[in-house]
Amino acid sequence: MNAVLFLIIVFIQVAYARNGDSMHRFERQITLEGLLAREHPSSIQTSLDERTCAGLCGQDGLCAAVTYLGGNCNMYRSTLTSSAKSFPGAKHFIKAGALPDPDPCPVSRGFTSVLSPRLCYKYISIFNNWTSQNDLCHSEGGRLVVLNSQEKQEFMTSFRSQVHVSDLLWVGMQQVNNVFTWEDGSNYVWKWAHGEPDNESHQNCVRLKIGGMSDRQCSRNHAAVCEIPL
Repeated sequence: MNAVLFLIIVFIQVAYARNGDSMHRFERQITLEGLLAREHPSSIQTSLDERTCAGLCGQDGLCAAVTYLGGNCNMYRSTLTSSAKSFPGAKHFIKAGALPDPDPCPVSRGFTSVLSPRLCYKYISIFNNWTSQNDLCHSEGGRLVVLNSQEKQEFMTSFRSQVHVSDLLWVGMQQVNNVFTWEDGSNYVWKWAHGEPDNESHQNCVRLKIGGMSDRQCSRNHAAVCEIPL
């Protein structure tokens, strides 16, 4: 599928629940018809029609987009790209103004732009060692994802739990001078997995797994997540 996102704008005027004078425009991505976002929805509501679904998103300040399918309204904090899951019959709408315009996140190259936490990421399904994955991210203009806040780690933990995503993901942290340090120089970790880091010999790179972060030999092959700092 062509990753370039051709937008055909459909105007759905929706009253904003907290301010009756505010209206929202939703842009429907016709070329991405039949796709669902990779992430878990931030909320799933029963909706009678597309307009009502858009209204529910309009009332949620963290909602950036919705997918309507068979009476269910799935709300997301992110955009939708051509790397999303195929789901026949799904109709997707993005709330205009929820994300920067123009968005510095290159969604046309397979990245996903997230409203909260503000994040621009891309899943790399090819297995490789930590250095190769980091080099690949740099070639895309980014880096291995830096999870130096609780919100970012929670979001990526939820993403990792998707059935189509690998159980183990390289992230942008290494042990340097006996200190685990992120690519941006910070070292905050919200949640290590149980018993981690175990500091076994040569386990100088960090991956995301069930339960949190863990240290591992950098030569191991895992999938990865790139991000472009915003």
